[in-house]
Amino acid sequence: IYRGVLAAGVGALLTAGTAGVFAQQGDKAATIKARKDFMEDQQHAYNGISAFGKGTGDRQGAIDGVNKLLELSSKIDAKFIETYFPAGTSATDFPGETHAKPELWQHLDEAKAAGPKLHEAELKLAEVVKTGDAQTVAQAGTALYRGSCNALCHDQFRLPIQR
Repeated sequence: IYRGVLAAGVGALLTAGTAGVFAQQGDKAATIKARKDFMEDQQHAYNGISAFGKGTGDRQGAIDGVNKLLELSSKIDAKFIETYFPAGTSATDFPGETHAKPELWQHLDEAKAAGPKLHEAELKLAEVVKTGDAQTVAQAGTALYRGSCNALCHDQFRLPIQR
């Protein structure tokens, strides 16, 4: 009887431990999905600006897009990075699910500083969108993407996306 109780106890501990690991992995998978959704919201907002710059959208769509970008970037602070980019959620940990390079977690201070810098750049873009013509908006949008999104984060901390 003693061995049976001991075996059952060990089995229960192993099961509980395994369930905890799977729950933790599930939480991380949910976190990755949430950060992807956030970035997709950014892309969708940018699409209105891009469409206006290409002549396929209107100024109001661009204004709505830049306002949404400003709303989103105002949320990217140190707590956001800690919440949406916890350790163990890189492309190494979740291949095919995320493009976050493991190096990101070695440079979290840089990532934490990116949000306010992005927001400042988007404020400048907002002025161009509200007063500029389509060509100027297109140039400012490209500059924002290259100088902020890519330079602050994507170039160093994101694996290339295969399309």
